[in-house]
Amino acid sequence: MFAMRMKLNEQIIKQESVEAIFINGKRSGFAFDVQLAYYRGHYLSDIDCLEVYLDGEKISDEAITFELKGKELPLYKLKYAVTEFWSQVDLAKIRVLKAGGITGEHELELKLMLRIPYMQIGPDHQFMPLDSGEKVTISMEGA
Repeated sequence: MFAMRMKLNEQIIKQESVEAIFINGKRSGFAFDVQLAYYRGHYLSDIDCLEVYLDGEKISDEAITFELKGKELPLYKLKYAVTEFWSQVDLAKIRVLKAGGITGEHELELKLMLRIPYMQIGPDHQFMPLDSGEKVTISMEGA
């Protein structure tokens, strides 16, 4: 699939932000910050695809939330967030629930596809896709 790619930041996934999530004192997942890789920013409703993969395995959408400016949303609600604007300078936090959490080294991939609503490229509401994803290696300390 053709998509525009513009990586304005050294890191889309902020590797130093990766942290464990604890629920009732038990390791229950992980979180990481993401910076949009496009200079104009986007409304959250322009996100066509947001998927997280850990070591090549897709995490279920129900286990992921997206937080921007203190508002945390399940993925299915992003398409309705027509007034929530993600500026290129704002970090979003992705939270992933995973029983037992993770430790050690892992490959983390974020597939993030947005549509650029002012660049129509075809009929029937076809707009320029923007690839703002990244794949990185992360390391989580144990216990």
